[in-house]
Amino acid sequence: MKRKNKKIIVLGLATFILITGTSVYASGAISSLFPTVSSEHQDKAKIVEERLTHSWNKGREIIQKSEQVKVSNRTDVNADQDLTNWTFVNSHNLKEDILSSFSKEEQSSFLEAFYSEERSKNLEIGDKMSALLISPDKSQILVYWEKANGSYVVIQLKTKITSSHTWYVDGVSILPAK
Repeated sequence: MKRKNKKIIVLGLATFILITGTSVYASGAISSLFPTVSSEHQDKAKIVEERLTHSWNKGREIIQKSEQVKVSNRTDVNADQDLTNWTFVNSHNLKEDILSSFSKEEQSSFLEAFYSEERSKNLEIGDKMSALLISPDKSQILVYWEKANGSYVVIQLKTKITSSHTWYVDGVSILPAK
């Protein structure tokens, strides 16, 4: 008899929960449980986005003017390339904008170079999100970000001439704040 009572209680409780859940859903209470993002949060997100965009643009200008960061194309090693022709990508869109065009082998090689020891040595609390500049022939990428002190870290990634699927860190530069 006790077993039968337990089954009845459990079934009754389950039925109650289902009915309550359905009525909550039907009454629109779900939308009040998960409100849309408030305008205050949207304003804060816009401020962060503006700060990052300003930081990335400033970093690009500093890299362009820098004597420390030298980039060259594959056909003429002595010719500096104009970074205005390079494609800008923020690191948040790395997968969609870069990795999706790589083979699995190249993705693995790129990520190994991107998350290299050089990167982790230079990342500190307070640094801003990184951005990437991709050469027109997609054989070189500059990963850069603004440090908390205003200086910029630039990591040069390249593909090996013998294999376009193998990425490596070609150099790291710390550019002073201006």
